[in-house]
Amino acid sequence: MQKKEDEVAIIGAGSAGLYTLGKVRPSGKSFVLINGGELGTTCARVGCMPSKALIQVAEDFHRRGILGRYGVTGHDEMEMDIEEALEHVQDMRDTFVDRVTANSTDQLPEGVFIDGYAKFVDPHTLDVEGQRIRADRIVIASGSRPVVPAEWKAFGDRITTDQVFEQDSLPESMAVIGLGVIGLEIGQSLARLGVDVTGFDMLHTIGGLDDPAVAKAAIDILGREFPIHLGQAAEIHQEGEKLRVTAGEHSVLVDKVLASLGRRPNLDNLD
Repeated sequence: MQKKEDEVAIIGAGSAGLYTLGKVRPSGKSFVLINGGELGTTCARVGCMPSKALIQVAEDFHRRGILGRYGVTGHDEMEMDIEEALEHVQDMRDTFVDRVTANSTDQLPEGVFIDGYAKFVDPHTLDVEGQRIRADRIVIASGSRPVVPAEWKAFGDRITTDQVFEQDSLPESMAVIGLGVIGLEIGQSLARLGVDVTGFDMLHTIGGLDDPAVAKAAIDILGREFPIHLGQAAEIHQEGEKLRVTAGEHSVLVDKVLASLGRRPNLDNLD
């Protein structure tokens, strides 16, 4: 079993791990950067960067409805090529990821970046795919993954989370479960691109808003773009080729569900 000794071991090449790398490298300390899975950070690969590209596409298309005010004719005939739009979002995403890796992991000396999942052997020793690494300091920056209830996983790719930006086409209908900031922005964008969206949240507010007047205004405004049902936990059942989403007295039949229930730390595999 190969053994390596360093002063610092960084677990995870996401935003936090790369920030740590930027502080450790100038110090002159010996280090290793360990990462299992895809490179490119959550933000660049599945988070705020590709979501903003999708939001911009949807916003630009949505604005066709007011072009007549400016004397623009023909806007009523404008159509969206969904496949081309999604390809644009993916191209932007790939550019973001390439820039992250080109400025970080691609520039590391040989043997410093280790591709694999780390497990603790003791407080100063890690096992990475059979290689033992001992370090004086170990930084845990292993990122997070979407929260998806175990019973929902049986529905396969009809429950989407991080995969929303991998789609080549959009379903006719989708339920968004979890109306925090992410669920709202993706739900609104999908609705503006022609998807029949229905939103659900077990809370009585959306977007984490706690001011009653602001929360009511947000619900009223966003509710004009897609139905929003609050205050009841959503349940999912298969019905033919579709999914039945039910929350209290509200029920809708959809092709897919966007689970936007938050994220949990990737700590399970470190034990």
